[in-house]
Amino acid sequence: MSWAGPTTALSAEPPADAELQRISSLVKQLGDRQFSARVAAVKHLIECGEPALPVVRQVAAASDNAELRYRAKYIVRRIIVGCSTSKSTGLGTVIIDAGEFLMGSSLKEPGHRVDEVPHLVQISQPFLLGKHEVTQRQFEQVMAFTPSHFMSSGEGKTKVLKLDTNEFPVERVSWFDAIAFCNKLSKKDGYRPYYKMADVQYDGNSIKQAALTIEGGNGYRLPTEAEWEYACRASTTQRFHFGSNASHKQANFIARGPSFYGTRSKAKSMGRTTKVASYPPNNWGLHDMHGNVAEWCWDWYGKDYYTHSLPKDPPGPDSGQHRVVRGGSWLLNEASCRSASRFYLTGDQRKYFAGFRVARTP
Repeated sequence: MSWAGPTTALSAEPPADAELQRISSLVKQLGDRQFSARVAAVKHLIECGEPALPVVRQVAAASDNAELRYRAKYIVRRIIVGCSTSKSTGLGTVIIDAGEFLMGSSLKEPGHRVDEVPHLVQISQPFLLGKHEVTQRQFEQVMAFTPSHFMSSGEGKTKVLKLDTNEFPVERVSWFDAIAFCNKLSKKDGYRPYYKMADVQYDGNSIKQAALTIEGGNGYRLPTEAEWEYACRASTTQRFHFGSNASHKQANFIARGPSFYGTRSKAKSMGRTTKVASYPPNNWGLHDMHGNVAEWCWDWYGKDYYTHSLPKDPPGPDSGQHRVVRGGSWLLNEASCRSASRFYLTGDQRKYFAGFRVARTP
């Protein structure tokens, strides 16, 4: 979606639809000479919700009036925050503001891999991202089946005896299952699906293959790899969003193999997933960005992609054999749970260490 507009959004022709005509009128009122009129316009535009976003965003991008731009950006943020909770499942998201960051890792970072070439990336528009990974309860609410390994009826049931796993992250979902979840949740919440799936092939309840196109609706989607790392870092530059060292008080990972970071914790590895949001969030309110389950992203995986990726909103390679998963998991050591760590799976794979969280651009 493009936010390009006329030189001043206030001179744009009002839409024919009655609601959009009202929105256009309120946007013009943002430039009124009377302070009370401007304040009233802000209030009413926020009440209009998402339908007001395209026109208000044009103002934020195109107007040469500093106060007008400030008010427009304030309205956009308030509207996005106001629609940050799923109406049907209660799934919560947080707003991730636009910005720029250094993606990848330094050659000097312990655990650095060759596919983590550091490069500047701009995220040009704010978006919403799940506060935590999609839970088993939320997945069943939307998809009407329960695929997880770590649940009372799953193959890993001995690991979770007497535990309520409803708020554990869902796992053993294919990349296609994650896409289907996004579309179905979009419809339940009254949004236009972001994706279109055709020629769907199943393996039991799970989707193993489908033809996929981006429709670009305002519904739920998977984050891009760049969005994921930007959100994970939350303006930090160290190995983890909580610093240079990792412990079992900060994330669910396994104590296995060489440790690069400080003193090895004496705590025993959990050896399974755990309830989402069991660990402190990052600076932007996101839980479990390190460990617990690895998270599907939209992108094809490309080992050398960082050397030639777009500097603004990179969408990943045009094609590939594998899809990106991020964040490490309960099955990997802390070196593999770093902010920059990259892994991949084929889209049909369903692993007991891989789940996902949703994104949305209202």
